[in-house]
Amino acid sequence: MAKRMIGIVAMVSFLPAGVSAQRQCEFRDDVELRGTAEGSLRVEAGAGRLTIASAEAVGVIRVSATLCASNRERLESLDVSLDGNRIRTDYPNQGWGWGNNYARIDLAIEVPAGTNIYAEDSSGSLTIYGVGDVELKDGSGSAHIEHVGSVVVEDGSGSLRIQDASGDVEVRDGSGSITIQRVGGGVMVEDGSGSITIEAVGGSVRIDEVGAGGVRVRDVDGDLVVTDGRRERIRYSDIRGVVDLPPAKRRGRDNN
Repeated sequence: MAKRMIGIVAMVSFLPAGVSAQRQCEFRDDVELRGTAEGSLRVEAGAGRLTIASAEAVGVIRVSATLCASNRERLESLDVSLDGNRIRTDYPNQGWGWGNNYARIDLAIEVPAGTNIYAEDSSGSLTIYGVGDVELKDGSGSAHIEHVGSVVVEDGSGSLRIQDASGDVEVRDGSGSITIQRVGGGVMVEDGSGSITIEAVGGSVRIDEVGAGGVRVRDVDGDLVVTDGRRERIRYSDIRGVVDLPPAKRRGRDNN
């Protein structure tokens, strides 16, 4: 039986589900954790889906974890813990593995509205909804962040969507499309590759690096500043401040 490490304020119930007929979940365990909310939460997650959302409950953190693996040994090596304001998953057997060998932990976390979130996620889809400020380091997989405060994201690969952020949004992205809509503050983006769409921004927009994809910016109360990239790939409209774009490349000259 895998050991579940629980903090002093946490309660746990362990519900073994045995062999599951679900695809890529031959062996499965369900774990429920509950703890006292402290205004902020740190999540350190490995492979698997991650959902963090606000709930009506006041002062409580609830965690529903589904542990899936290709065999019993891998399943028993997985662990999830809630210790104070920190949730952590452990993968002694190196997460997914190869071929028919795999292991993952899917997390569904409920927190009081306004809770500030710091999350590190290695792989798998991610959703964060209805919380306070968000700081995210994401390895791979799609990410959707909505109805939050300020946002800081360092993203490796996969699509990224941020909507309805009341504060500033800062994104450093490796690859994958970026969509940012309805932001109360300003937006700053550094992008390796993939398309960028930015709409309805209360502050200014600054894009310091533009990869291979196109850029579309619309409805910005402040300035639009793009310091790097091909001008012909940038489309904009309804910019109420100053527009500052890279100079157009002359035909026949090296674009590097």
